[in-house]
Amino acid sequence: MALDGSYDGLKLTIADFLNRTDLAAAIADFIRLAEAQMTRRFAGRQRQGLAVSRRLIQRADAGIDQGTEYIAVPADLHGPLDFVLQGTPEIVLDYLDAANLQQQKQAGRVRGAPRWYTLVGAELQLYPVADQDYTSELTYIARVPALSVANPTNWILADYPDAYLYGALVQSAPYLRDDARATTWGTLFAAALDDICNADPLPSEQSRLRTELSCLTNAAFRGRYDIATDI
Repeated sequence: MALDGSYDGLKLTIADFLNRTDLAAAIADFIRLAEAQMTRRFAGRQRQGLAVSRRLIQRADAGIDQGTEYIAVPADLHGPLDFVLQGTPEIVLDYLDAANLQQQKQAGRVRGAPRWYTLVGAELQLYPVADQDYTSELTYIARVPALSVANPTNWILADYPDAYLYGALVQSAPYLRDDARATTWGTLFAAALDDICNADPLPSEQSRLRTELSCLTNAAFRGRYDIATDI
């Protein structure tokens, strides 16, 4: 085997496990498919409140000009976690799905600083649009850094080569019609992903519960709240 933490070494090891020397192009595809599955599984764990590795979490700063509605997202973004407009006080935007944000926009009742954001293609959409210049901080879960000739290693291959090996072998099973070993490889792949997430976990609590205290402390409130008017 040649599992030395490099892309070429990984491909040689996969070929050795499969006992095949004629699958060079297919093995590159198996690795790419394994990376896509890793990214989906890591993101799925985060959405379920399960531990994910801190090394999957990235941060990006960006300037937002007054009047801006859309800003580009980082190329490796898989899903946003937190979006903050820095300042005093800082503004933590709430995530809405695209349909709900569009409803807020059509209603047109909100003015001032942005309060919500959503992901539209390769951009974040803000509502309301920026009422002044801001510096923003986006925290997000990143895609697994793709291996290639130009990028021959990454932290997963270096520290958890079994995740790549068994992930690629799982992807090889349908191609080679080798159902007999697919279950074994799938079990080992799942165990490797659990090890990645549990070795240096991000705290599982990612949600933020916030209330509008001005509403609750208003003398006119007196135990009543009109959800239609937000007063």
